[in-house]
Amino acid sequence: MISERTLARYFSGFWTELLPLLTPSFISIINEEFKKHLTDELGMEIKPVTKNPQTHYTSVVTEFAFFLAEHAVKCGSRISETFDEKHLTTLAEQSALKVVKEYEGGRIYLPASLKQAELEEGFALARNYERFFDKRCSNEKIEFNPMIAGSGFVAQCKADITVGTTLFEVKTVDRNLAGKDIRQLIIYLAFQGATGRRRWKSAGFFNPRKAVYHEFEVEDLIGRMSGGRSSMEIFWGLIDFVSNRDIQLDTAF
Repeated sequence: MISERTLARYFSGFWTELLPLLTPSFISIINEEFKKHLTDELGMEIKPVTKNPQTHYTSVVTEFAFFLAEHAVKCGSRISETFDEKHLTTLAEQSALKVVKEYEGGRIYLPASLKQAELEEGFALARNYERFFDKRCSNEKIEFNPMIAGSGFVAQCKADITVGTTLFEVKTVDRNLAGKDIRQLIIYLAFQGATGRRRWKSAGFFNPRKAVYHEFEVEDLIGRMSGGRSSMEIFWGLIDFVSNRDIQLDTAF
């Protein structure tokens, strides 16, 4: 079994055949055409959250912000209130350390806790989750970590955030969106859509570090990337591929 991230990153021949128009030039269009900036109470664009020179564990900080935002949503409180609750901050911190330890596989040293500067950077990132929800949600239900059944040689998946009928993947990075990000999102949409109970009509990305998000209609995006094919045709093409027993998975990913 492999992860959805591995599937999105490799198998270039298959992806080129499935989505022939997902080219670097098209990705550049997606980065600009669908981008929306978060704004403050006065309508001014929020500045990106810069990395603190004292932050040594960026991956843990980004996960901490995610879990802090999740706790705030579940408690119906603002980020500042959640951050002030010591037990919630500690819970978010420990959850972040556990997650990073799991996907790093013990390849890096992790501390027992974050430094104050790292917690404050995480708080700044979490504030942008709050701004994003304030701007985008319109009383729609917010769900963190929706589980998606795996298929074929791909294991069960865990996406990031659902807002009503929209699936958002969180990318807390300084770079623009890349092809592998879009392919990963397509995997989630395909695996969930193949159940026959499609949850998401639209999808996108949220970047709390750059204070921007991208959102698009699923049918429109897939049609543009595939040369006019329907989403279900693309979804089943992906399902057929991962269910193919002849695919060799002995490459070291």
